[in-house]
Amino acid sequence: MTDSEWISLVKKSPQQGYRALIDQYGNLVYAIVLNKLKGTASREDIEDCVSDIFVEVFQNADCFTPENGTLKGYLSTIAKRIAIDAYRRLTKRYNTTASIEDDEIILPPSDDNPEAETESKLFNSHIWDIIRNLGEPDSSILIRQYFYEQTAREIAKALSMTAAAVQKRSVRARQKLKEILTNELNFKGKGDCCEKARA
Repeated sequence: MTDSEWISLVKKSPQQGYRALIDQYGNLVYAIVLNKLKGTASREDIEDCVSDIFVEVFQNADCFTPENGTLKGYLSTIAKRIAIDAYRRLTKRYNTTASIEDDEIILPPSDDNPEAETESKLFNSHIWDIIRNLGEPDSSILIRQYFYEQTAREIAKALSMTAAAVQKRSVRARQKLKEILTNELNFKGKGDCCEKARA
């Protein structure tokens, strides 16, 4: 759904517009909030913060116009501001000192299917570990590209690189990730054969 289509939907049916906003950007907002509040907030605090963000965006839907930027960018800006405000409020309550300047990105939650969610968490956690171990700037490039859906130009600006360099590093990093996963699968297959031979 395009930004213009969302605006039209909100005018036609506010309830559907609100639901569409959550469906399309729920994972992104959750990731932003979790990134800012990890180690500081409870699960309920995080969920409350996410709800506050969507409520504010929806209540101020008239303030958003495609001419001033994308809905994703508008939503991300509000999410970061509210998450930082929540962080400051929560650190006073819990007396914690985690840094809000940490730019690590946390993977968004999976769907509400318990079995699929468990499997997805295990897989995502493993993929996440591999990506983090690729080293910089490869780790940041893949994270920004696939988890934040940033373009090569946006990544290049954030990392002080050229778009061409980002593209080249991305291709190499993805190839390296593929090789690691392929080797692990092959190793696991050999392990299964050994187990069967001993049985």
